[in-house]
Amino acid sequence: MSFLSTAVQDVLDRGQFCAVATMTPRGPHCTPLVYVGSGARVWLTTSRRSVKANAWRRDPTMAGLVRDGDLAVTFTGTVRTYDALDRRTWGAAVAGAISIARATATFSAKNARFFAGYAVDARQVPFAWTPPGRVFVGVDLERTALVDPQGVQEGRGRWGGTPGSAATFRRTKGLDPFAEVPRDVAERLGREGEGALAIAGERGLVVLPVRWRADATSLYAALPGDTLALAAVGAEAPVALTVDTPSIWRARDMVGAMFQGTAQFAVEGQVGSGASSLHAVASSIAPNASAVARVMATRVVWWQGWTSGSAEPT
Repeated sequence: MSFLSTAVQDVLDRGQFCAVATMTPRGPHCTPLVYVGSGARVWLTTSRRSVKANAWRRDPTMAGLVRDGDLAVTFTGTVRTYDALDRRTWGAAVAGAISIARATATFSAKNARFFAGYAVDARQVPFAWTPPGRVFVGVDLERTALVDPQGVQEGRGRWGGTPGSAATFRRTKGLDPFAEVPRDVAERLGREGEGALAIAGERGLVVLPVRWRADATSLYAALPGDTLALAAVGAEAPVALTVDTPSIWRARDMVGAMFQGTAQFAVEGQVGSGASSLHAVASSIAPNASAVARVMATRVVWWQGWTSGSAEPT
């Protein structure tokens, strides 16, 4: 992609975090990272031994989402990693030394408050979170879309078409989706809010902005139907729903959870039986939503500062 629209560039300039998704044997994996945008490339950093770094060694594709108020940019791209301890990346690092140096300086300036938090907590920061334990990552953007609560404002690249939908919609009873999440983490996250839904669609991973809600027996994500259409998804697909309460300057204060599994999608106008129930659920979560994803988690990953854990609901 040779250039970005002004609106997309503005969101990338103003956003604080990027929800970064990769494909793993367990399905989509999506967590927030600090980043910086530079032209048609996004730069970020991750632990050398992270799930993302391992996944990118097998498959260098990724998807991301950046929010700025009511606006969000979803994008897909190809990853290039630069690791001082991996000789396979040295040639690319030498060839791109000038752009990498420029990106490093811009990245540090944009995320200065976050790094200040590291300095405050220096004695507690694990090695994987320090510069020697991390790799620098450049993402060449291939598709971008600008979305808001009403739907898609603009899209560049080849996205999806008509969203898939189940023929019926029923409120079903299951386990409390937060049953395996530590109580203090669950209390910080609440039972509803904004989230990032990573979907493994027909054209690869896509991360979409959603509103979510959890009750005692179910977990839903709601969004406009044309936003869901970006994912080129059928009635069911592997997903990861990520919800978090970020801190703009202190990693130890960040709390979040990722629900990995599958989702069943229902779209107004494509559902026969249960149409009124679908409308009631969608509109109660997000006023402009016309599509709902019922997330059925087979694994929950949670984090609180530098501590994390996972569990498989039973």
